[in-house]
Amino acid sequence: MPDVLSVLAGQQYEWDKHDALRLDERYRTRHLPLLVDRPRDPLGPDPGPGEFWPPARSLVVPLPDPRPEPFLSALADSSLAELVWWRGLELRADRFHATLVHGSDEPRNLDVPIDLVIRGPWIGQFNTGRIYLPVEPADEQAALALAADRPLLAGYLQLTADVTGNAYTELRDLVATFQPLRIPVRVPRLHVLETMDDLALRSRILTS
Repeated sequence: MPDVLSVLAGQQYEWDKHDALRLDERYRTRHLPLLVDRPRDPLGPDPGPGEFWPPARSLVVPLPDPRPEPFLSALADSSLAELVWWRGLELRADRFHATLVHGSDEPRNLDVPIDLVIRGPWIGQFNTGRIYLPVEPADEQAALALAADRPLLAGYLQLTADVTGNAYTELRDLVATFQPLRIPVRVPRLHVLETMDDLALRSRILTS
């Protein structure tokens, strides 16, 4: 099986071609407004900034929070710390996932639990400002069970502003240093997730 980071190489943020990481328009309109500590009502036709209605449904791979502590500790000790929405780790700990099929409400069962590997931090050329953790099957059984037609990415951390100057160099180096991380997890089921924002802050599981 190909290494997920090799498959994603052409989609990774092109660090050497830039001197800053600028939040792209999609991120600014659909992610940035969500990065506030405010009460959130259950799903309903009352979208706030960065939210949408009707909600979208997708088939997702629910994942246990991997807590990549070496990376998180280094990030917290860097000049980037104030640009990270740390509150999101707590708010999204029970809804950390990788989307398997966008826009699908068709459930799919796993015959048995499957083993996956969560890799270290990755930033792409779209939704810049979001730090993802790539996910790959640990074995052929998991690959066949998922039948994914593209690499799986789980959004983990959100940045609150452009990254410039020394902070940009630090971010590039942190990604390069901790990307080889390999965190094994076991997944017993798939879910259909209904959400009205890209971070699943207002969401519910339709199947489990």
